[in-house]
Amino acid sequence: MIDPSLLLTFAAALFLAYLHLRRRRHSSLPLPPGPKPLPIVGNLFQMPKGHEAQVYEKWGRTYGSDILHVDLAGTSVVIINSAEIANELLERRSSIYSSRPPFIMVTELMGFEGFLSGIPYGETWRAIRRLFHREFHPKAALQFRPLEIEATHDLLRRLLDFHDDFSAHFAHLAGKVIIDIAYGIKVQPDNDPYVRTADLAMEALSEAGSPGAFYVESLPFLKYVPEWMPGAGFKRKAREWHMIADDMFNIPFDIAKANFMKGASVSNFTARCLEAVQGSDESDNSRQEYLIKATAGSMYSAGSETLISTLRTFILAMLYNPEVQKRAQEEIDAVVGHGNLPDFSHQPSLPYIDAIVKEVLRWAPVTPQSVPHVVTVEDTYNGYRIPAKSIVIPNTWAMLHDETVYPNPSAFLPERFLDAEGHIDPAVKDPACAAFGFGRRVCPGRYMAMSSLWITVVSVLAVFDVGKAVDEDGSCVEPSGEYTSGIVVAPLPFKASIKPRSEATKAAVLTRTG
Repeated sequence: MIDPSLLLTFAAALFLAYLHLRRRRHSSLPLPPGPKPLPIVGNLFQMPKGHEAQVYEKWGRTYGSDILHVDLAGTSVVIINSAEIANELLERRSSIYSSRPPFIMVTELMGFEGFLSGIPYGETWRAIRRLFHREFHPKAALQFRPLEIEATHDLLRRLLDFHDDFSAHFAHLAGKVIIDIAYGIKVQPDNDPYVRTADLAMEALSEAGSPGAFYVESLPFLKYVPEWMPGAGFKRKAREWHMIADDMFNIPFDIAKANFMKGASVSNFTARCLEAVQGSDESDNSRQEYLIKATAGSMYSAGSETLISTLRTFILAMLYNPEVQKRAQEEIDAVVGHGNLPDFSHQPSLPYIDAIVKEVLRWAPVTPQSVPHVVTVEDTYNGYRIPAKSIVIPNTWAMLHDETVYPNPSAFLPERFLDAEGHIDPAVKDPACAAFGFGRRVCPGRYMAMSSLWITVVSVLAVFDVGKAVDEDGSCVEPSGEYTSGIVVAPLPFKASIKPRSEATKAAVLTRTG
């Protein structure tokens, strides 16, 4: 009789042999196409230093593929240019495509290790995600609508006195909502320090978060180089950005915690969470406070900057497309009434406004390349090998400018989302499917983000005419239409004319806002 242990050993050997042969078969598959790498450094010096998404889209056309591969000094990077591939890999295979790269610059050197978007897939990520979901799932997000309306009405009043920098008013709007929700802190009317810190933090994250932006990501030993050495400017930048990260995560949290300890109202995220963990043992309490601080800080930074950037794109689109603005105002006047301010109850009757919001997200996505994913095991797609630990970059811009999905993609055409009867056409792919990320890493605050964007867009169009600014000679000032580069982008500063449509719309603002 054969010893069962021998059978088990034999079976294990066969299984290991199978895995080895399978791995060899996969390894024999080609990598996705891409630029030819150089010895040792690979494509490190070929990576774009700006407007990366557009470069990746051009590479896709050059190599005839919507999935590309580059080698950054031994780090495998896969670029996805189509929604179909993103859906297959990042959605259907999300169990292996949901982690994040190490982000040495962002986490180790800059101190953003608690930022939700950059945390690797695991228990810490799941814990912070649960806190986010509890606050921002679709039904929970409805509780913030009164605050969103209040902040929007405040924006309208500020725009009545608009002189030059409308972006500052958008920053105040975003800060008024998200800082109140996260910490219960009321922002100052002008030059609020928390709003400024969030702006600086997102500028830093956007610059540092793109693969290839800093060589330390591909050559980790560089993190040990002292600041004074030639070429170590990234270390000096990281030190400055670390101070911003410390301020962003710690200062508002400490204020909210102090207010909670004094018995202040438990009407904000931080206070509600602190109340829930009261009575925990000291070690668990410290862990829970870290999670609360990380979650609130992630809300505070990412939530504000993305809304500001999207609203700047909306204003730019209105400058270029006055006929879109006119049609939107006609719809608002017919449903809401000229001289009245809209609210969320009007949304089902304003499909063209919904279409404008969708087109703003599609036309110039605020995150043209989504935050990179990491595949944890070796995989294959369409005959190509995807090595384990590859960084995977979803090219949101390419997906939302795919002319087979959105004909004439460079044009701002809200009507592309409407059917023949003027209703939202469910057959047209919603750009939110790409604009807010993919799979298990989709933005947990997307429902509130969409409602904030909608109420702001419809309210501005109801009250104001948005047009090109006029210089001292009476000539129109043309915006450049150029955008910044990075993970989060925005139009370069431009001037605009934002004036009340009539005395009736002006009076509506003054009456409702005091």
